[in-house]
Amino acid sequence: EYTIRNYVTVISYLALHGRAIVNTVIYCGLAVLTALIFNPLAAYAMSRFQLPSAYKILLFLRLTMAFPAMVTQIPVFLMLRDFGMLNTFWARILPGAANGYAIFILKGFFDLQPRELYESASLDGAGEWTIFWQITMNLSKPVLAYIGLIAFTAAYGNFMFALLICQDEKMWTLIIAAIPTFLVFLFAQNVIMRGIVVPVEK
Repeated sequence: EYTIRNYVTVISYLALHGRAIVNTVIYCGLAVLTALIFNPLAAYAMSRFQLPSAYKILLFLRLTMAFPAMVTQIPVFLMLRDFGMLNTFWARILPGAANGYAIFILKGFFDLQPRELYESASLDGAGEWTIFWQITMNLSKPVLAYIGLIAFTAAYGNFMFALLICQDEKMWTLIIAAIPTFLVFLFAQNVIMRGIVVPVEK
């Protein structure tokens, strides 16, 4: 009874005061959208065109995984302040638009795609943009669901950084972390499991 009453009290207050719910929806939606656009594009370029410096780029991306987010908060804050982006959605979206871990995972997944499929599409007159969107992205739904899940989790749980770069009360976000993350996980779990089970059954 008390737990339910606490949630009802918090949600009713947030719905009637401020823009926390709207800001959270916009922030998480843009975070997932940018993660599902920029990361696959970078990984596709490295996988498809076999760049000579791909190994060095992957090494650099893996090095970014060695530093926790707390280490980069102050430099990112100073950079956003110099660009005049504080208290905007750009300040929240741009620092996490590209992720070294996501690009590394996607690049490895794209490398496993059959090259004959790309060659057949090229012979049929498909351009790179068509191959990327209609073939690569369609074949990569399980890993894209995983990337979208971690992008949502990172955005929704990034309350301290959001409060640091957006100190205006009109830009504050939610701090209830359990229920929305759980619901998104349940939605993405079906896509992820289908990508694991179906190839094994084939």
